[in-house]
Amino acid sequence: MEKVGMITAKGCAMDLKTNSLLPAIGFAAGLTADARACLCEFGRFADRPVGSFLAKQGRPHHAMSLLLSGRVSVSVAAHGDHVELGLLSAGDVVGEMSLIDPQVASATARVVEGPARLWIIERVAFDRFVAQDSATGSALYKALGKVLCKRVRADSELMLRKAEEMRSHLLDMDY
Repeated sequence: MEKVGMITAKGCAMDLKTNSLLPAIGFAAGLTADARACLCEFGRFADRPVGSFLAKQGRPHHAMSLLLSGRVSVSVAAHGDHVELGLLSAGDVVGEMSLIDPQVASATARVVEGPARLWIIERVAFDRFVAQDSATGSALYKALGKVLCKRVRADSELMLRKAEEMRSHLLDMDY
């Protein structure tokens, strides 16, 4: 059942005249247009104004957002202090951990430049997509794994720099 203006992939059909196509950025960069069109059907596009929260640390979070435009600050709070972990821009994701290991949000994500344009997929919809198209689902898990590995490596590097800084301060102590 091929129609003009339709893209099909593993049972998905998307009318290109009425829906947006998930752009080839971030984790979606390695997906074919057909796979992005199919995946797009399982999520939704949304605009969020400056000041909007995409996730709040310690609160339930069950979706991943792909940032298409705007900027998002990611921060954590501990012992009364707030620490900015990073500033995200187009192609970055928020909430990817919730698709793999559904827990409360480990950080707060807030729009700081915008409005932010997002593509959002809920965990339940993501699971349905993976069940429907296991090959693309496997590629998505691999891409999300790379995102997480990149963040772990960056965090490890930061911890090593902080440890070295602390060590050098201890060596400079007055006795």
